[in-house]
Amino acid sequence: AQVPMLEEKIVTLSGRSVDAEVSAARFVDEEGPAILVMLRDISERKRLQEQLRKTERIAELGTVASGMAHEIGTPMNVILGRAEYLMDRVTEEPIKKGLQTIITQVERITRVMNQLLSFARRKTPERGALDLKQVVEDSLEMFHERLTRSQIQLELLLADPCPMVLADADQMSQVMINLVMNAVHAMPNGGTLHVALAPELQMVRLTVADTGYGIPREVIKKIFDPFFTTKEFGKGTGLGLTVVKGIIEEHQGSIAVESQEGAGTTFTILLPMADNKT
Repeated sequence: AQVPMLEEKIVTLSGRSVDAEVSAARFVDEEGPAILVMLRDISERKRLQEQLRKTERIAELGTVASGMAHEIGTPMNVILGRAEYLMDRVTEEPIKKGLQTIITQVERITRVMNQLLSFARRKTPERGALDLKQVVEDSLEMFHERLTRSQIQLELLLADPCPMVLADADQMSQVMINLVMNAVHAMPNGGTLHVALAPELQMVRLTVADTGYGIPREVIKKIFDPFFTTKEFGKGTGLGLTVVKGIIEEHQGSIAVESQEGAGTTFTILLPMADNKT
């Protein structure tokens, strides 16, 4: 008789967690009744199922985001315009403070909507031979005053020369800005931002590390999930790292994160080198 199949998580001798399909059948041989237990590794099947679910959710999100951008964006622009108009004409401090609150919150809503659209309707990357070193330097230049004001020291270790990568310049800039912004938010009392670039086999490795408060172990697996954020309310949309991961994977690259509470966080990105003929 066949026993119904079960799906379980098992741990191998090497310590790796595996999704397994467990089935069993009773039989009788010359030694008497026995049970045959079979285990099948279904980790890849589970991974593909989860990837399909995520793809379907993103497609649905894109449809919703497009409608929301129009329905919410138009009245938000009107509210923002009126609030800014009044700000220039009132002198009473309590009223100005109230209007500033309106402006701040409308700008936040607009920022969330823009990131939502960026996440759900990301354009196909226009990849070509790209000097990633130049992108890194240009992106960091934008944060020069912010880093100084926040008492954050910058450590740069950029291979020179560094091989070109096959990438979209705008999207790589978006990746850098998101990672640096996260690092700055993680170091409210100052610290060190370490950025490194170096060749690694047929890839180029980009490292962005901070000495901030770190990410708890139970949280680190969720940081690339849409709308997941460890920042206080109003400080983050929970989409920045989701967008970063999506961009890197579309470039046939990879992104990994290591973190220790109280010691900081390190993001490591690998991107394919550009063919010399590109």
